[in-house]
Amino acid sequence: MTKILSLVFLFCLFSCKEKTEELKVLKEQNLEEIDQEDVRTISTSVTDYDTLINRVKKRGDVEAYDELFYSFKDCCFRESTDSVMLYAKIMAEKFNYERAYFDYYQAMLEKYNIDNSNFPQIDISKMNKKEKLKLENWFKMMVQKKLITQRRVDSIKR
Repeated sequence: MTKILSLVFLFCLFSCKEKTEELKVLKEQNLEEIDQEDVRTISTSVTDYDTLINRVKKRGDVEAYDELFYSFKDCCFRESTDSVMLYAKIMAEKFNYERAYFDYYQAMLEKYNIDNSNFPQIDISKMNKKEKLKLENWFKMMVQKKLITQRRVDSIKR
């Protein structure tokens, strides 16, 4: 009887040990499937965001600007119009990035809930005078750079 009990005990002992080793191996295999390069932490996201901003401000990096712009657009464009306007203005004025001129005025219109889906029907009459003047000056600059025509600007309801 003691032989049988000893055999059962040994069997249980070895079978438990195998399962423990199997679990460790499975965990290790699952970790290997995850590419650590693709893992993002909050700090790397913030670093990436700061890096993008620096690239836009210092180098006029179009790819960094586009990535920033689309990240704002994807998450919270309405809430981040001031940020979009800031970086669009930098890219337009300092680095002459054509699309940034359009992004700036579209963000400004979005900020004031003005429909900009059809340019000739834009109505800026409800904007405060200071902001309206800022937008009109922006349109003048776009006309000077031949990005839009004076006729188009004249079609805006003031």
